[in-house]
Amino acid sequence: MGGMMSLSSMNTTQNASKSLATIHLDLDSCVHVYRAHGWSYEADDDPLFETGLKRALDFFAQAGVSATLFVVAEDLDVPRRRGLLAEAVTRGHEIASHSLTHRKLTSLKRDEKRREIFESRERLMRELGVETRGFRAPGFALDRESFELIDEAGYAYDSSLFPNVGRARRIGVDHLSEAPHRPFSGRRLVELPMPAYRPLPFPFHPSYSLALGMWYFRLGLRRFLRSRAPLTLLFHLTDFADPLPEERLPNLMARIYTLSNLDVRTKLQCCEQMLEMVRREYQLVATSQLLAS
Repeated sequence: MGGMMSLSSMNTTQNASKSLATIHLDLDSCVHVYRAHGWSYEADDDPLFETGLKRALDFFAQAGVSATLFVVAEDLDVPRRRGLLAEAVTRGHEIASHSLTHRKLTSLKRDEKRREIFESRERLMRELGVETRGFRAPGFALDRESFELIDEAGYAYDSSLFPNVGRARRIGVDHLSEAPHRPFSGRRLVELPMPAYRPLPFPFHPSYSLALGMWYFRLGLRRFLRSRAPLTLLFHLTDFADPLPEERLPNLMARIYTLSNLDVRTKLQCCEQMLEMVRREYQLVATSQLLAS
């Protein structure tokens, strides 16, 4: 018996050989999805946010994972949403910023960018009582000025950029690594990149894969595994939410972008499969643990 490795030691050894992965959830509500596409959303309630976040929290609890939630800070103004965000904190999830109002940063003047970046962090920390270390730009749209403001606001990391030449040039660098790194030597801000997906046409995170099919996620994950880089598995509220009622959908594209063409059971089954595929290949950790490794 003395020469045999214990089960716990075997699990530790197996985990040590795996790359790390972290789970993120972007909290884009109906208002924010519609605003990004130039549509108006007039209803007082937001079933995408409410059913999506409730179900996501239960999904993560059942899976035994801790996620980082990227919150649009103006949602704190709505009591029902604020209550769900407080519940997420109680359940041990990390809170990060997805801006103040979910406007595209690259279309804004410097003062407006500053407000989206600085005020969102201040509100999340003050009103939820948590440290807010991360930022993700709406639509992954980031430029050099925005990156510098994120650093100046006191965030520890940004997670907006895909490691390709085009994204690198937008912030004024020649190259973006697939692993967490500091793009600028004179700045503290770490970039936790989104998973590279080229030559595929779209990212392979769950929202796209739910729209295109599980084959797309399998292909994207298999290609990304070769890099041995840490993985950010990014979910959205649409991945867990009830389909929106017909009267809330202005057109076919709204149905697709909110994944209202899929029933909840199908989405949950696919999300479970995607998470298990990642769990087989990676060691799941909180974002704070990944950045500290």
